[in-house]
Amino acid sequence: MNTNQSVLLKSLQIVKPNFHAFTARFHRKLAESSIVMNYPTANQFNEKSYTFYCVLERIIKHLDNPSSVTPFLTHYLEHLNKRNIQQTDIKILCDIFYATLEAHLGQHFCLQSQTAWQEFLTFLKTALTVHFSI
Repeated sequence: MNTNQSVLLKSLQIVKPNFHAFTARFHRKLAESSIVMNYPTANQFNEKSYTFYCVLERIIKHLDNPSSVTPFLTHYLEHLNKRNIQQTDIKILCDIFYATLEAHLGQHFCLQSQTAWQEFLTFLKTALTVHFSI
């Protein structure tokens, strides 16, 4: 496990006890954004918050083996495609996720955490954007 993985997993563990509040804030920020995709309702987000947490955790735990993450990302991209995701939405989703994470981690969002999450989200943006260039 690389350093970023341990930092990312530690951040998730801090957010985990209040992950429903995290997803609620994330949803509110989506509603305020210029996102095009048909994102889930607040109730749907709430119902799926544990799944969302597990997805993040699983991707992070397998970052040292990107080829094992790719099929998983492809599966979720198919789900996003059903919601009419646009290439521009990927950046918006990642930026909102980062801002929500920053708010929920508070003082725990140190430079090391910020860097790790920025690198992780860059990885996700790249992996998801590749789909749109195919």
